[in-house]
Amino acid sequence: MFSNSKSCSRTKSFYRRDAASGNTAFDPYNASTLRRLEEEQLEFESFMDRLRAAKDQTEFDEFMKDRSRKTHDKAAQSEA
Repeated sequence: MFSNSKSCSRTKSFYRRDAASGNTAFDPYNASTLRRLEEEQLEFESFMDRLRAAKDQTEFDEFMKDRSRKTHDKAAQSEA
């Protein structure tokens, strides 16, 4: 229904990374902003990876502590 609309095709091209608007003031700003957002996204993904790793390590350490405690308790009961 709206596929032939100029505004629709213009909007689609606006979001294309390689599409230049032709505005010499806006294009460098746009490129810089997109680069900054990509860097922030990579930093955030890296942060989330470290956060997940820390959580996994904490859960694993707790599991090993519980396992060690259970093993120690079983050994103590069998000696008694």
